[in-house]
Amino acid sequence: MVLQTLSVFNLEPITSTRRIFFGGGGMNSTRNHTSTLLRLAEFVYQQPSAEDLSQRLAFEVCPTGELAKVYLGRVDNDGVIRTISSFGYPLAIDVMGISIPLDADRPAPDAVRRQRVVLGSREVIEAQYSGFAHIDPQSPWRSLVAVPTAGRLVATFHLLCDMDDPDRAALYFQLIGAILSFYQYEELRPLNQRSGLGKVAEQENPVIARMEVGRPLTERQQMILSMIKELKSNPQIAALMGYSESLIRQETIIIYKKLGVSGRNEILGR
Repeated sequence: MVLQTLSVFNLEPITSTRRIFFGGGGMNSTRNHTSTLLRLAEFVYQQPSAEDLSQRLAFEVCPTGELAKVYLGRVDNDGVIRTISSFGYPLAIDVMGISIPLDADRPAPDAVRRQRVVLGSREVIEAQYSGFAHIDPQSPWRSLVAVPTAGRLVATFHLLCDMDDPDRAALYFQLIGAILSFYQYEELRPLNQRSGLGKVAEQENPVIARMEVGRPLTERQQMILSMIKELKSNPQIAALMGYSESLIRQETIIIYKKLGVSGRNEILGR
C-alpha cells in the first residue's frame, strides 16, 4: 500500500537527473532519491519503534548525506503536539517533555494546520515565525522542514544543508510525509503506555549499522576522523567544531560503522 501511494506522485522531477535541490557548501550529492524513498517506505511498513524510526530518518532524509536532527510529534485530541521520539538532541534537553499547541506560531503546528510542508533557511524560519524557539541553540543547522502526515504524526527536521530549489525540496518531503502517514505504531498509544521512553537516542541501531558500512564519510565526518587521529576527545572535538558533544558522539558511531572498525583504538592501531 505504501508503494502504491508513492506511485501516484510524479517522481521524475526529483529522480530523473542528478540535480541537487539541496546545497551543502560545495558538496555534491549522488544519492538516488527514489531508492531512499523506497527504502524508507519498506522500513515504515515494518512498523518499527518510534526510536528506530527517528534514527532511520536522521540517516536518510538529507540527500547530501549529512546527519539530520529529527523530532517526531503526535497530535493529541486536546490540540497539542507531544513528543513521541527524537534523534540528535543533547541528552540534557528534555525533548520528551515538549508540548506545542496547534495554534502556536511555529513551523510544526503551521504544517499541521495547513496540511502542507513548511520549509526554509534558518533566517527565513526565524523571521517568519515569531513563536519559534531554539530547543537546542548550540547545535548548528541551516534549514528546517516540518512535515505533516495524513495521520496524527508530524515530523520536524533540522538539516545541515541549504535548499537551492524549495519547490523540489517540498515535493521530496511531501513524499516522505506520504510514507510516514502509514506509520501507526507508537503515536496512537497513550503517553503512559509507550515503550522505551528512557532509551538513549544515539544507542546503536543494528539496521542502520548495516546500512552505513562502506558508505563514504561526509565532509564533517572526515574532519572528526582527523581529530580522532590527533588523539582529541569527543568534548575537545565538540568545542573545536562548535557542535554539541552528543552530536559528535553520534557521528563517531557512524564513522566507526562506515570504516568497519570497532572504535578509536582500532583507528589508532592500538
